[in-house]
Amino acid sequence: MRARGAAALAALLALAGCDSGQIKQTSLPPPHLISGPLIVPPACAKRTQSPDHPGEPSLAVDPTNPRQLVAAWQENRSPDDVGNIVAVSHDGGSTWNRAVLPSVLTCTGGLYTHATDPWVSIGQDGTVYVSALVSRAASSAGTTRDIVVSISRDHGATWEAPVVLQSLTAPPAQPDKDAILADPRRPGVAYAVWVEYPVTGNAQPSLDQVVFARTTDAGHTWSKPASIYNGNDEAQENQLLMTAGGVLLDVFVEGSSLPGTAHPPPLPVTVRVMRSTNQGQTWSPPVDAATFTYTNAVDPGTGGQLRFFGQQITAAAAGNAIYVAWFEDHQDFSTILLVRSEDAGLHWRPPQVVVREKPQAFLPTLAVAGDATVGVLWFDVRHFARGSARLDTDAWFSTSRNRGAGWTERHAAGPFDLRSAPRGSLGPFIGDYMGLVGLPDGFAAVFIQARPQSRNGPTDAFFSRIPG
Repeated sequence: MRARGAAALAALLALAGCDSGQIKQTSLPPPHLISGPLIVPPACAKRTQSPDHPGEPSLAVDPTNPRQLVAAWQENRSPDDVGNIVAVSHDGGSTWNRAVLPSVLTCTGGLYTHATDPWVSIGQDGTVYVSALVSRAASSAGTTRDIVVSISRDHGATWEAPVVLQSLTAPPAQPDKDAILADPRRPGVAYAVWVEYPVTGNAQPSLDQVVFARTTDAGHTWSKPASIYNGNDEAQENQLLMTAGGVLLDVFVEGSSLPGTAHPPPLPVTVRVMRSTNQGQTWSPPVDAATFTYTNAVDPGTGGQLRFFGQQITAAAAGNAIYVAWFEDHQDFSTILLVRSEDAGLHWRPPQVVVREKPQAFLPTLAVAGDATVGVLWFDVRHFARGSARLDTDAWFSTSRNRGAGWTERHAAGPFDLRSAPRGSLGPFIGDYMGLVGLPDGFAAVFIQARPQSRNGPTDAFFSRIPG
């Protein structure tokens, strides 16, 4: 089955020609900056810190009021202070109020020195959930990492102390990559998912299990974490979706080991979907949605690694339709592909081309508007000039009104110099995902840009209201 899928995909790309045949339109209105100075507790202000550089934003819209938006992102500082910020808008994104999540970092009265991987969701009752991966100071026993959820019951005006869903010390184990979903049908019900790796010494772990928990009382208490999948491989980028029929889905990508080095060898990976018809109490065996070749992006000028990897899938639901997108960068072309299911994840259609171009395209983010228009935000380096000291990178947005058969492309933002973004161990870092939600009449996006677009530090967070 996987061999036939790969052959069909190769034929599809050959027919697609040199580009995706997108319709080009005028640019979107410029985004506006939403990150910046913060009022922080005195204990935080006393620390010696480098300039803020936001990254990895998540975005949610209140299902009963599209003017209520909540964004969260990493506010990365050094040498040892990485926290998550929440920004709240009550007017559809025109104005924003920023705050540090309280009782998380030690200087805010919490237990942790790092907070990363923020994911935000809003329930029918207005409860706002922000999940995160947080770390305590290292000790002789190892490093303890927790999965926590912070909750606001007043549209982001105040926040409760985080609830710990899981706590693990490495060695022997560590959690990673959380996601959260407030049930769009049941007030007070929410679901969280993450992965857990066994850790031995300093070896990079390559096997994990998918772990799940839920609340039925608006986050006051959570079920005991339960392993819902262990395929003796590496499963990552778990994302939770709910269909109109009430089926809960966990979408993830799985491979024998997802490499974190430049120029990885060809590696077949599979997008898989698990279904639950009883709010996560039991789960189906995984359904294969697509198989593709894992690649990662590289700097076209230096050949150095960029932190954009093939496991960075993105998923969205609309009614009982499910969409999943990913990118692949090859020697002669780059592509973003999309698959969809019309029956809540049971069966999947062949991939459709969203983007096919010679410049590298990467980090797609997917959402569906109220009128069923599909939107994809992504980045590419088509404006990079060979020999330039800058790696000019732009954000683009494409929409499809026919379920992915045809696309209209618009310039969303940029260019910015990706090389000026702060470097991590795996290249310049702006995040492993961006924030995008569907609105009744279009989309809302929060994404990261580096200099010269950023104003407050090496990077800033930007908001864009996008008509469908």
